[in-house]
Amino acid sequence: MIATVAAFALSFLVSLALETLPPSTQAMRAPWRVVTLRLTLHVVAFALAFALSWRPWHAALVVCVATFLAAAGSGMKRNILGDPLTFSDGALVRNAIRHPRLYYAEKLAEPRALAVFAVLIVATTLWFSVEPSVFPSGGSFILLGLPPAIALCAFAFLRLDAAGRFAQEVVELPPDPNRDVARFGLVSTLILHALAWRSVARPSPAAAAAAAALPTPRHPKAGPAVIVAIQIESFVDLAARGVAGPRLPAFERLKNEALCWGRCRVPAEGAYTMRSEFGFLTGLPSDVLGLDAFDPYLTVAPYAARAIPRLFLASGRRTTFLHPYDRRFFDRETLVPQLGFQRFIDGEAFANAERCGPYVGDVAVAEAIAAEAAAAREPLFLFVVTIENHGPWGPGRLPETDDPAKQYARHLVNADRMIARVAEALADVPGGAALCVYGDHAPARTLHPGLPDRGATDYLLWSTREKPEARRAREDIAVDELGRRLLTLG
Repeated sequence: MIATVAAFALSFLVSLALETLPPSTQAMRAPWRVVTLRLTLHVVAFALAFALSWRPWHAALVVCVATFLAAAGSGMKRNILGDPLTFSDGALVRNAIRHPRLYYAEKLAEPRALAVFAVLIVATTLWFSVEPSVFPSGGSFILLGLPPAIALCAFAFLRLDAAGRFAQEVVELPPDPNRDVARFGLVSTLILHALAWRSVARPSPAAAAAAAALPTPRHPKAGPAVIVAIQIESFVDLAARGVAGPRLPAFERLKNEALCWGRCRVPAEGAYTMRSEFGFLTGLPSDVLGLDAFDPYLTVAPYAARAIPRLFLASGRRTTFLHPYDRRFFDRETLVPQLGFQRFIDGEAFANAERCGPYVGDVAVAEAIAAEAAAAREPLFLFVVTIENHGPWGPGRLPETDDPAKQYARHLVNADRMIARVAEALADVPGGAALCVYGDHAPARTLHPGLPDRGATDYLLWSTREKPEARRAREDIAVDELGRRLLTLG
């Protein structure tokens, strides 16, 4: 018993220190009630680890190693994407298993990673031979259920309404994971955010007011017959920011004729496509979403009633979502209809399409858009999500070069070719057409680390029905504002 208590106490202190790298006392300085929540989770983790072997010091090691790996992963994520781990990242594990390339998870199958796993297995075997089990000799098998029961009781405590209310009191909105990790520690922040997210009523009054304020779209006869919006993967005009990159002649030409153009502020950097996508399709600013802003696709239903596709549908437009990839990704298979789309054209329609690297090429997507526009017999809203320029970039991606920056540039050129082809097709649409293009987020920090204004991509809104006499001044707007502007197109 003494060894178990000592192992538990020491592992708690060590795990708190390991939440930062290098280790520090930062997490120990959180408010005492926050530390109590953190201690409760430690009870859950230690009891489950102890239940596997009845070896207290091995359980302590498992918990400390798990904390270290979480801290290391959080630090790596911050270096690549600018933010630490968030509670909602757990929902992405399923996607990482299905599509390891998108999440760099293929590296887990590399020899170095496999060697680490092998060392852990050998070390565990050796540890078991050194530390004896503390399971009582001749003890009843009923005792085997004691550690899981303790873990279950501690977990039930975390699910109490009182714990959720406390978390809502402590977490400041809009949430800032970097601020909260500095204040509470990594694991406590994950707990607090998860408890507050689980307990909150949605939509918030601010979100409900923002949704109610969305303009009613014009009748299709008073606007373009076809409206196409393209969310381009990792699209940033490098040259316009003074970074070495390719010229984008089609994008530049359309800016001369655009209703508006400039930088598009997005709630993500290097990843989290769903944040920009949700903001555009609902017209809701991320700061009215509270903790839902981390992954708004986890809670679509409360926000879907006045989503922009639904408003277009109610006005008499057909609505189509096009994404040349697995429709299950981000649970789009379920969420796309909720948002108001009648059709979902997914990767199966591109089984024989041209690829550029591992993904369906933007040029193939352009031809699909042109075909949809030409076939439209009723007013249409077509929303497109590309994937060609999705990371990772590096050796083996393109046959002509292994340089990540050159690969990214090649994909930007293809995106520009797509823009040119779509604009050409829309110019022939009877009744006129509008084209909106924007990037979902800047590339990860591993690519062009000196890129300025990484919280913004580039956008333009162009119409065949209205051509300004002269190029309009640059106008920087948020992605949700860009979505709202579609509703007022004339």
